[in-house]
Amino acid sequence: MAPRPIKKRSKTTPSPKRSLDDIESHVGPSAIGALWAFSHLSLVLETSSILNSLLYPVYGSLPASRYHQPLIRTALLVSGATYRGWRGSTTAWSQWLSVLLLSLPTIQLFLFRYSGQLGASTGPLVSGLVTSFPLTLVASLVASKRLARRIDEWPVFDGLRYKEVWIGMTPQIIPAFVSLVAYTANISARSILTGTFFARSRLGTYYLLAVPQSLISPSRYLPLAALPMLHTFFFSVYSPFSYSDTHLNSTLHHHGYSLIARRESYTGYISVLDNNKDGFRVMRCDHSLLGGEWLPQPGYESQLREPVYAIFVMLEAVRLVLSVDDPATKPEVQDRLESALVIGLGIGTTPSALIAHGIDTTIIEIDPTVHDFAARYFNLPSNHTPIIEDAIVFVDRNRHQKRYHYIIHDVFTGGAEPIDLFTVEFLTGLKEMLSVDGVIAINYAGDLHLPTAHTIIHTILTVFPHCRLFRESPAPPSSSSSSTTSPLETDFTNLVLFCRRSTGAFRFRSPTKADFLGTQARKHHLLPRYEVDAAGFLGNGDEGVVRKNNTHIMKASQMRGAVGHWAVMRTVVPDAVWENW
Repeated sequence: MAPRPIKKRSKTTPSPKRSLDDIESHVGPSAIGALWAFSHLSLVLETSSILNSLLYPVYGSLPASRYHQPLIRTALLVSGATYRGWRGSTTAWSQWLSVLLLSLPTIQLFLFRYSGQLGASTGPLVSGLVTSFPLTLVASLVASKRLARRIDEWPVFDGLRYKEVWIGMTPQIIPAFVSLVAYTANISARSILTGTFFARSRLGTYYLLAVPQSLISPSRYLPLAALPMLHTFFFSVYSPFSYSDTHLNSTLHHHGYSLIARRESYTGYISVLDNNKDGFRVMRCDHSLLGGEWLPQPGYESQLREPVYAIFVMLEAVRLVLSVDDPATKPEVQDRLESALVIGLGIGTTPSALIAHGIDTTIIEIDPTVHDFAARYFNLPSNHTPIIEDAIVFVDRNRHQKRYHYIIHDVFTGGAEPIDLFTVEFLTGLKEMLSVDGVIAINYAGDLHLPTAHTIIHTILTVFPHCRLFRESPAPPSSSSSSTTSPLETDFTNLVLFCRRSTGAFRFRSPTKADFLGTQARKHHLLPRYEVDAAGFLGNGDEGVVRKNNTHIMKASQMRGAVGHWAVMRTVVPDAVWENW
């Protein structure tokens, strides 16, 4: 018998139906795969953010972060657009990712020794291209390939070829996925590091995140990462263990410095260093100096130690401010009835002097380590009121409850102004906390040629119209005419604004012997000398002032000032001291 012919199916004949269980069996693994890829890539980006923070002590926070997000986004864009063109399985790329996670900190620490030659602009870019960029690229490739593989596994269902649909959408899904990760990482990449333990240090936090990620994908290439890791942990000056202090001091001694103490804290890497050749001690925060004082010399006696930097002495001149109608002398006993608020401690030069004059002094310092080190290593007197919190929170809470005769505003660190502390709203709060005849001294450190300086000083003068401005040192000849100043010229200095709440002109009384507290620095620098015309910083009314809702407009213009500050710091302390932290 002839075989029966097979009947042709009509184009409209439905294909065999799949059950709902078939769909659910693929939706679940795909959702889990997407969640895994998202979580894994987000964790790598968080790790990369901590890797970037290792640059702060060498380049400062602003220059170090300048290229980080652009490099991260570029790596994500490249991987999202080209992931199918990269050869190799997900497993192979995961193995290389494990090696990168464990090796990159050592490579980055090695690059520190070239920071002096590279500079604050090129150095962070080179470090990012060598470390954060390849790390993000490989991690994104792993996540993209794994997510695409899950999509490829979708079957064909009744009436619609779901597999083809999803594969067709993959080029849109993967870039959208990595963009979502980039946006999330931009928000969550914050490292709050306080304390002295390994887990609370930047390097320790990095490895505590990197090691588990590496163990998830065991790699045959891991021995390649063993040697750099062993070197970092046991022989590197950056290792957060007590024995590494010995290695660090051995290195610093060759450059005339000694490490007294160091700790990673809320505002950055804090350390205390002695200059053995010239005999002074400084406190460092990342790539900035918070202050310094001369170490006691045999046979030399003074009520307070001699400060190294004149600017902190000049802030004490708030005590010398008089109305033009006041008597020529001011009774010393009057100080003992007055109070002062100091925002920003540093090593405590100014508040120590106010306390020595019998003034009831309150100190606001956001970083507990700075306060601890100032008390331990710079003889900050204990008879003051310490407030360890954000100054904005303190002022908002107390602006209508407490009045002070003197306020010292000195918050510059790391080459960048904390813009939130120079807004109209914050300064207005300080004005409300001044007594009727109170005086505030605001120290602005920056390049006076930059628009940032003019905007901030204009904002201060908007809130405090009755001010006199004094430079720390004489103005360079080229700065006398801002209209002819070359954009390449700089005028980095400390500018102190002495302002009164009350109206009317004021002057400074002549300091007496008691005002000097037995120190030569106060004898020479207490009375402000280099006055600047405030008219050069005034704008058009309230236009161009900094408010809490527009601080973002200042971020870009801060970069040039931060790079200039980096160059100044490199002339004060040798490269090797900044690089070996």
